[in-house]
Amino acid sequence: MNQNDINKKLNTYVFWPAISALAVFIICGIFFQEQLGAFLNAMLYGASDTLGWYIDLFSVTSLILVLAFVFMKYGDIKIGGKNAKPDFKTHNWYFMSISGTIGTGILFWGMGEPIFHFATPPAALGVEPFSREAAVFAVSQAMWHWSFIQYALCALCAIPFAVLAYNRKKSLSFSSLVECLFGREIQWLTRLIHIVVIFCLCGAVANSMGVGLMQVGAGLNKLFGIPQSKVIWLIVAVVIAIVFILSCISGIGKGLKRLSTVKMIIFFFVLLYVLALGNPVFVGKLFNEATGYMLKNWAVQTTFTNVLAPNDTWSADWLNQYWCSFFVYAPICGMFLARMAKGRTVRQFVLVNVLVPSIFCCIWVGIFGGMTINLQTSGTLDVWGAVNTLGMQTTVFQILSTLPFGTFITGLFLFAICISFCALADPMAAALATLSINKLSIDDEAPRNIKILLGVIITTVSYLLVASGGVNAVKGMFTLVGILTTFVIVICVAAAFKVCGQVVELKDHGCLESDDEEIEVEKVTVD
Repeated sequence: MNQNDINKKLNTYVFWPAISALAVFIICGIFFQEQLGAFLNAMLYGASDTLGWYIDLFSVTSLILVLAFVFMKYGDIKIGGKNAKPDFKTHNWYFMSISGTIGTGILFWGMGEPIFHFATPPAALGVEPFSREAAVFAVSQAMWHWSFIQYALCALCAIPFAVLAYNRKKSLSFSSLVECLFGREIQWLTRLIHIVVIFCLCGAVANSMGVGLMQVGAGLNKLFGIPQSKVIWLIVAVVIAIVFILSCISGIGKGLKRLSTVKMIIFFFVLLYVLALGNPVFVGKLFNEATGYMLKNWAVQTTFTNVLAPNDTWSADWLNQYWCSFFVYAPICGMFLARMAKGRTVRQFVLVNVLVPSIFCCIWVGIFGGMTINLQTSGTLDVWGAVNTLGMQTTVFQILSTLPFGTFITGLFLFAICISFCALADPMAAALATLSINKLSIDDEAPRNIKILLGVIITTVSYLLVASGGVNAVKGMFTLVGILTTFVIVICVAAAFKVCGQVVELKDHGCLESDDEEIEVEKVTVD
């Protein structure tokens, strides 16, 4: 398919409504910031109080359902057919699986979240703030937040895209899922799904980038004394945008692979540096207990609510927001992960995409969370006091400065923030561009002009959010939209079970050699 052919297939019924809706929201955030913030804040706690139980149960269910593709016969399906060869080496696949689904959040909250849970544990837990029990819970809960639930959701959404695209030669779009599930195309439903996903993800990625801009601004202030300002945020935003857009238009096999490799090398170095030069004995002990606590209490840690504690907002501030943000990312992350599925069985695909990033995130949060708790309890740094006076984005660099060669590790951490966001924004922009094109095959790259346009939109939105002070207002919107996105995930999961149930009994797992080939109905002969 040449570039001109692709350009003619822009789905204007999907692309422009989504972008227009996003523009309206941002305009409201700039000119009616106080009113919009108050409305969304009220909706955030109202939705969590009313539907928090649904959000939690949906998350637990996703973790259970993904096991079906590991232990049942669906796991035997070879994506792309028995002769399919993987497009990426195993280590590149691991790196891209981690990098493509981790943004700046884990860098920021790997240190920040545990101190919040340590100082303000949920009422349902019944433990004293700053106690030993609160410390174990704090690290364990942060590890759980950043691991298995989000990757189970992404894997569940990726399975139908991968099998339909590689085995059934369908387009990489939600229209293929809708057709698989209902037996026919339902154009209005497909368009609605695409509009919602594009709108939500543009805002989610922009919000992630906005947090990254504040982090980088605080880091530059710490290193060079440069005051945080709108001009500095704009310069940083432009530089980051140029990097991830160039990576995006070079294609998944080049740009993202390189970014992911650089990112993981930096991440592993930072982890080893902090562990070796911090307090490895304390961190090791706390990580060990936190891991045991998580393995024993994972179901409870997923389902905290404010029942009989109506004034406690912990579940709304943390648990429900996390799960809803993962709901928003899951469908599009699934579409991205599907592009790396060729040549793997469904079982391999699920295990790698759930276990590899989850284990990495647990180790990351365990080490950085343990370091933060150690600084607080040893009296080296009043982390909680710094959070309340300076803000978390500045406190991160206060924490790093306690290490030997603090200036060096701060500079490296700044670079890691930029690379981390680029490695997330690259596949997200590519997937959004794919959604904007009619019936693109999984081997086709979306047109460069659409990728560039979406990259510019994401960057512009992120800057406007930070410059207008509107980042916090987005939280309520994405809690509400996350609840709506669960219906998109239901379609993905239902399509996954249906298509896997169909192809598992077909010859060569239903893999077609071309788009025109008739569907095989001959079942595999069992000796």
